Amino acid sequence: MRKRPKDSLTHKILKAISVAGIVLIAASNPYFGLAFFKGIRRDLERKEWRDFYVQLKKLQKSKRLNVEQNPDGSFTVTITQLGKDHVAKYDLDSLEIKKPESWDGLWRICSFDIPSDKQVARCALIDKLKELGFIMIQKSVWAHPFECREELTVLGRAFNVESYMYCFMASDFDGHQNNNLKIKFERKNKVMLKN
Repeated sequence: MRKRPKDSLTHKILKAISVAGIVLIAASNPYFGLAFFKGIRRDLERKEWRDFYVQLKKLQKSKRLNVEQNPDGSFTVTITQLGKDHVAKYDLDSLEIKKPESWDGLWRICSFDIPSDKQVARCALIDKLKELGFIMIQKSVWAHPFECREELTVLGRAFNVESYMYCFMASDFDGHQNNNLKIKFERKNKVMLKN
C-alpha cells in the first residue's frame, strides 16, 4: 500500500524543518539535527542514513529545502516557501481558527471568483470553509467572526486558488442581516459571540 503524502518521510522531514525553521546537521550523523522530532524518529530508526540523505538531496533538488555545507563539514538546512507550501497542503487536517476571549465585533469576509476549470479546488475550499465554521452569505462570499487571514492564505496556497480569493473585514451589515449572521454562527459552532 502506497503511503499518503503526509505520512511519507519527505513530508515528515519538511514538517520537522518548518517547525524548527533551521536545522544544523552534523557531517558524521546527517540526521542528528532532526532525530529529536517525534514524527520522524521511528522512520529514522527503520531507515538507513543513505535513504535519509537521498531524501534531503531530492528535497534540495525540488527546491523545497536549502542545504548549505558549513566550513566545519556540517550542513545548515532551511525550508523554502515551496517546502512550506507542501507542508501546508498536506497539513490541512490540523488547521483551525483560534477563538479569542471576546469578539471584536468585526466579520472577516472571504470572497472568491474561482474559474470553472478549477471547480475541484473551489469545492474543496468551500468544504474546508464550512469545516472551519464559516457562514455562507452568498455562494462565493463567506464570513467568520475571528481573525483568520493566515488560515485563508494557507487554504489559498494549498488549493492553488490564492490569486482568486479576496479577504476583508466588515463591521456591520444591514441591521437584520448582521443579527442573522451572528445567530447562524452561534448555532453552527455552538459558541456565543460576546463583545
